[in-house]
Amino acid sequence: MPARSGAAYVESLKKSAPCVYLGGRRVRDVTAEPIFQEPIRAIAEQYDMQLDPAYRDIMTYVSPSTGEPVSTSFLIPRTREDLVKKRKHFKLRADHNFGFMGRAPDFMNQFVTGWHLMADRFARAGARFGENATRYYEHVRERDLFLTHMLINPQIDRSKTSAQQEDPYLHLGRVRETSEGIVVRGAKMLGTMAPITEEVAVIPFGGVPPGDDAYALVFGIPTATPGLTFICRETVAPLPRSRFDHPLSSRFEEMDCIAVFDDVLIPWDRVMVDGSPGSGEIINGLGADFGALLNVQTTARMLSQLEFFCGLAMKVADAIGITGFLHVQEKLGEMLSHMEVARAVFYGSEAMAQQLPNGVWVPGGPGLRAFHLQTGKIYSRFVEIVQTLAAGGFFYAPSEADLGSPEIRPYIDRYVRGRAGVPAEERIALFKLAWDATGESFAQRMAQYVRFYSGDPIRLTAGFYTQYDKVALLEVVERALGRRDGQPIPVSLDNPGAPIPYQPDTRGMAGTYAATSLPVKRDER
Repeated sequence: MPARSGAAYVESLKKSAPCVYLGGRRVRDVTAEPIFQEPIRAIAEQYDMQLDPAYRDIMTYVSPSTGEPVSTSFLIPRTREDLVKKRKHFKLRADHNFGFMGRAPDFMNQFVTGWHLMADRFARAGARFGENATRYYEHVRERDLFLTHMLINPQIDRSKTSAQQEDPYLHLGRVRETSEGIVVRGAKMLGTMAPITEEVAVIPFGGVPPGDDAYALVFGIPTATPGLTFICRETVAPLPRSRFDHPLSSRFEEMDCIAVFDDVLIPWDRVMVDGSPGSGEIINGLGADFGALLNVQTTARMLSQLEFFCGLAMKVADAIGITGFLHVQEKLGEMLSHMEVARAVFYGSEAMAQQLPNGVWVPGGPGLRAFHLQTGKIYSRFVEIVQTLAAGGFFYAPSEADLGSPEIRPYIDRYVRGRAGVPAEERIALFKLAWDATGESFAQRMAQYVRFYSGDPIRLTAGFYTQYDKVALLEVVERALGRRDGQPIPVSLDNPGAPIPYQPDTRGMAGTYAATSLPVKRDER
């Protein structure tokens, strides 16, 4: 199957029957469930985009296996031009939903592409596991599947490892193996979009500590696999919800789930790491050389969000006539400066791209990682500024139903309008959009999502420092100190402004660095 349409995606969901619980009841058909219908529509629109003649050349490329068009998110860049094509593809997808769907299909498409690029590392436990990584990548690519992932252990007792929990199967672990595959039991979170995806990829996040080999599992299976149950959180976009009153949350609700594996059989051909002795070492040694490619996708999404918020803030300020105030200009300028730095990193990563020893081109990784470390703070600041500019205007925005009332519509037109030229309905729609983006439960979920998107921000930032190649920067200081004999130290051609030479990424594939020790207990400090 080549790159497919939105209708084909919806039809696939209808044929599937994952075990999904929402509000205490079993959802038998996710396509008929009102909560899921608009997010399904949004994803279907993205599938349709790749077949649109206006976007097709950017969003697809020719499959090396079938000769059919497949999504560019699977493209392995062999030239700098390939990087440009992938960047354009990711940005088109992100712009479609203004960056408010962090788990659109292109994210996991790039994720499993990374598995393929690391096939030799999976093969350290046996050739078949590396072959499985490549076959799974091809399986997803040729069927244009929509995936979610499960990375995180339930927050039960973070002071203990998986093996030290009161129940050995609170965290997802290996129970046994059979001739058909491995049997797993326990739970993982957070399966964002799981009910409307077709497969789930599982991998430990942040490394595997000693003694936890049985929990070092990497595999991909259909969401409708027997024994797999998804339990949804309460929706942040309760129905009924009109598009006028809730322009973002009515369309882009990304449901989060916990996944329960009740003695689920994982076929051998779907296993990349099997939880046998030594599996933890395999996980911790995977690295994340493909991370820069994945970061292009996530940076595209974040840049789309920043562009949206900058435009939103300027529209809000203009609608109520406050753009002439110096403190407002300062806030808008602050937002624009952050956005332009993000743009510089996004496009500049291509200028600093390098070809790896295996022939794959990757964008400049350190800049993308550095930007990601700041996104939580930047996003929170953007939300704060929009809230400050709108002020109490959020709290007297009538509803769409109010606008339809002949009795009160004249009052609304008179007292809820903006500056000259901004009628009441336009101002109300704008403030509804701003509230949906900054104040609604939908907005609060998104802010938390961005803050912890890649994991613990403190650990991530510390890891950036510990892993950074510091030699060139320290040489600058040595040159400033000078030699004792008074002779100048020559300026190095390898200055800090030059691209950092390629080095294998030592971070855990799904985290920042391998876990090498257990948490220190309070009484041991």
